[in-house]
Amino acid sequence: MDALEINYRLKRVGLSQTAIARELGVSQSVVGNVIHNRITAFEVASYIARALGEELTALWPDRYTFKPRGRRSASRRADAQVNPCVEGETEQDRREGAS
Repeated sequence: MDALEINYRLKRVGLSQTAIARELGVSQSVVGNVIHNRITAFEVASYIARALGEELTALWPDRYTFKPRGRRSASRRADAQVNPCVEGETEQDRREGAS
């Protein structure tokens, strides 16, 4: 959905960028920048999505796709503790030497 459509729908439900900004304690420019996909203020975007009865991904499909961060597995942590790098050697050097 583009910024024009979002602004139009906000007006239809009786909200302005200024009103949203006051409610959330941010400046109107922050709200405008979120709507125009210039910044990713999650709280503002979530508020707008809730006000419009939409999911974040429906309003900004490319912006809020969360990918879990990989955690180091227990075996990799143990390996790092058992086989620390030699002074001056990087972790990548150690891995390449083990191959």
